[in-house]
Parts: sequence; structure tokens; C-alpha cells
Amino acid sequence: MLEIVSVLTLTSPLSIDLTIILAIPIALISYLKRYSDFDAILLALTIIVLTKFGLSKVILTSIFVLIGHKLVRGSISSLLIYFTLSILYLLYLNLTLKLDLNYLILLALVSSLSASLMESIGARPLLILLSVSTALAIFHVYALNIQFWQIVLAFSFSFILSFLALKLKIADESGLMSATLIGLITIVYAGVSHFFILLTFYILGSAITKYKYDLKLKRGIAEQSGGARGFANVFSNSLPALFFAMNYGVFKNDVFTLAFVASIATALGDTMASEVGKTADRVYLITNFKMVEPGTSGGISLIGEISAFVGCLIVSLMAFIMHLVDLNGLIISTILGFVGVHVDSILGATLERMGYLNNAGVNLLSTLSSGLLSLAVVA
Repeated sequence: MLEIVSVLTLTSPLSIDLTIILAIPIALISYLKRYSDFDAILLALTIIVLTKFGLSKVILTSIFVLIGHKLVRGSISSLLIYFTLSILYLLYLNLTLKLDLNYLILLALVSSLSASLMESIGARPLLILLSVSTALAIFHVYALNIQFWQIVLAFSFSFILSFLALKLKIADESGLMSATLIGLITIVYAGVSHFFILLTFYILGSAITKYKYDLKLKRGIAEQSGGARGFANVFSNSLPALFFAMNYGVFKNDVFTLAFVASIATALGDTMASEVGKTADRVYLITNFKMVEPGTSGGISLIGEISAFVGCLIVSLMAFIMHLVDLNGLIISTILGFVGVHVDSILGATLERMGYLNNAGVNLLSTLSSGLLSLAVVA
């Protein structure tokens, strides 16, 4: 039944009211028959109705691409199938919308990468629909003019590097899709220099995971799958930076670059503190300084603190060398990146230990905090 709703979106350029009228009985039948995809159909109907009241029609692409859900057989095939469906539907919509072709290609890539990411973690159609519609909504708000060669360069560069990470077992399939999506958006909105800062984190963050890995494995606190990064790790450490990069691309204000660098400094600093700190013999809880087991959320150690500062400094120095920040920016991003690492530790010792947050949530909030602090300091 979900595929029928997907096909019905072809009527939207003719009349959104007709699409709604045809979709309502399908939703009712799905509910009465207790079909497993009822939740996705209900969300699709909600998106269609919202479109009538001003939500951009490009969001309807998220419903149409679900036709490909039962056709995918792997990460590459899912990317090709979802991109084909996305671009075909967007071109169909463009008969009436008259949007820039390059912008449509970017939307199709964002749509296909979002859907493929959800496929890689075995998500249900509801989550695929939700992730694609959310991504398209965000990119409709942050629309920008872009050349075709920029899209090709951004996608090719980020995908090839992410694919190499997959083959080297640095990332899994979900990490491949999420890193490609993050890389594509960062290059398109902010440029290659910003992407290299992200790349610094990905490379060094993965490398430091191997530090005394056997010892961490023996202690039962080593990263799973040999330290291969999945989508949760990539997104939780990169989404705040991505937000700042997109704002830089739209507003061209260097303050967002500083926030970008500070958030990545926190990401690398925290990763180095965690991976090196797990090998320490004397670890203390940041909230009361009582001794705890290595690997405990919120635990700090001398070697971990040094590693955290070094990680923050490396990112800031890279940004300085690439002329993204000046000397003041280097100092600010290093200090606030280091502050963000301790925000991570405090959240880990409190909200994570209490069960209100998981590790990904802690990483997200800590990297966001250092970026927001940067904005506050230079405002």
C-alpha cells in the first residue's frame, strides 16, 4: 500500500487536493487491515497535507522514493536506485516549480544518501520517510546557488574517501553513507578547506582508536568492530559542525567558521581523551573526583587531559595553517574546544550515567556547546 501512496504523488503537480483525496482511503484501509507500513503511510499523508498549507512540494520526493525500498540489495545499489527515483521525481515536479537544475541534483543526492543511510541500518520505511523529508526540508530552507562541477567534486571526493574508510574498516556501511553526506554538504556550503578539518578529525580519531587496543580489549572497554565508525558516531560528532558550515555558506560570516573549528576541536579532543584515557590506571569522576574504573562515563585522567588538549590544538592549528582562523581564532577554538571536552565529561558523569542520554547524545551536545560558546565569545 505504501508504494501506491508513493505513485499518487505524481498527481501533486496537477492538484494536491486530488492527491489528498486519493491517499485518505488508502490510509484508512491500511489501518483497518493493520498493515505493517501504516505508520509510514500516515506520515506520508501528513506530509502531503502540510504541502497544501505551504510546505515545499520538493518534500513530496521523500514519499515517491520509497518505491525503491523493496528494490535495494546493498549500499551502492540503494544509492543508485534512490538517486534515480529522486532526480526523476524532482524533474517531474520542476515542470511547474522551475527550480535550478543544479539545485535539484543536490537535493537528489541528499535524498538518496539519507535514504541509503537508513537502509544501511535496516530502518523501517517510516524512518526512511522521516529522514529524507527532514533533510529535504532543511535544504529547502538553506537553498543556495551552486555549479554542477562543485556538486560532482564534492560528492566524488567525499564518497571516494568514505569508501576507502569502509575498505580499511575505519567505517561501516552506515558510516560510509553518513560521512559521504556530511562531506558533500560541507564542501558545497563551506569549501574543501572546511572539509579537510573534518577529515583531520576522522583520520586521527580513527587512528587513536587503535592506541593500545589490546589493553582496552582486555579491559572490555575497546570500541566495537575494531573501532569502525558507524553513523551514530559520525553524526553525533559532525552535525553541529555541519550546522555551522551551512550557516557560513549562507551568511558568509567568519564567526561560523570559528564555531565550526571549535566544535571539531571538541570532537577530536574528546575522542583522544577517551581512547588514551581508557589505558590509564588512575581515573577520577569529574563531578566528585572519586576514583573509578577506566572507561567510566565522565572519568578523567592526567594522560586523558593532555591528550584532549593536544587534540583540540591539532584541529585549531590545522585551521590556522589553512587560513580559516587567525591567531586569536586559534586560541579561542583551542580553549573552547577543551571546554567542550569537559562539557562532555560532565554530561557523561551525570545525564548519561542516569540514563537520560547515550554516548551519541553526549557527543552531540558537547560539540554543539563549544561552537555556541564561540559564537557568544565573538558576538
